Amino acid sequence: MTEALSALKHRSTRHHAVALTRLIGLNTEEQGHQASLLQRAESRIKRQQEQHQLNVEAVLNHAVSQSDNDVAGHDPDPDWLHQFLSLAERVHSPRMQELWGRILAAELSQPGSFSLRALDTLKQMTQKDALLLGRAVALSTTINSEPNRKILLGYRRGAAYGGLLAASQPSLSLSRFGLPYSAILTLREQGILFAAELETGLLSAGEPLRMRFQGPTLLLRPRHSRLRLRYYRFTPLGLELARLVQDQTDQDYIAALSKLMLRDFDAAGA
Repeated sequence: MTEALSALKHRSTRHHAVALTRLIGLNTEEQGHQASLLQRAESRIKRQQEQHQLNVEAVLNHAVSQSDNDVAGHDPDPDWLHQFLSLAERVHSPRMQELWGRILAAELSQPGSFSLRALDTLKQMTQKDALLLGRAVALSTTINSEPNRKILLGYRRGAAYGGLLAASQPSLSLSRFGLPYSAILTLREQGILFAAELETGLLSAGEPLRMRFQGPTLLLRPRHSRLRLRYYRFTPLGLELARLVQDQTDQDYIAALSKLMLRDFDAAGA
């Protein structure tokens, strides 16, 4: 069925509609006469079952290719595995099949790695949603020893000397790096990011901030104690799903963030 759907590209809306009716068995002919309603239903169900089998096989093949020979601690929960297979058979996109394969490989290696809620969220995600998740992870960082992933927007600088030095809020536009505000809203609705923009407490002057991205590390020191970082934060569910993503950090984003931060921070050697 996937191959048949791909053949619908570059055609008119009517061609799409007609081809889809044929795809589900409508207006087909068997033994020289139009198929009955029951025959059309049986034909559609058969094709659907064949596609479901192809889908789950693709997911399992990805899981096998990403598994190693380490001994698993114990078997996956039977209810979790049943739910996983029931959902995986309805995953049609190759990119999403790869993500589901990674989940199964991780769960077989370490049962309990992914919750049923994570499966339910992933079930509702499209390939476009997966790309947004990838962009969010590529722009995210952990700071010092904190495990939580954050997407830094910039920082807030408080006023000083009775207002002689005004407060300011230097910021980056994440849309420049493939994550517009509409994407942030989508990730919030899916429960991947917390609903509100957050900020840290006041940072201590001179205390190092080690920002670990997907590979590179940025080390900065606040010049004074009137600074707070501003960010979006991943939820616990978002952290689960972020583990599936292998997108590399956007070097342009790191360069732009570094340039912005150096207004009030000093670079320090790693």
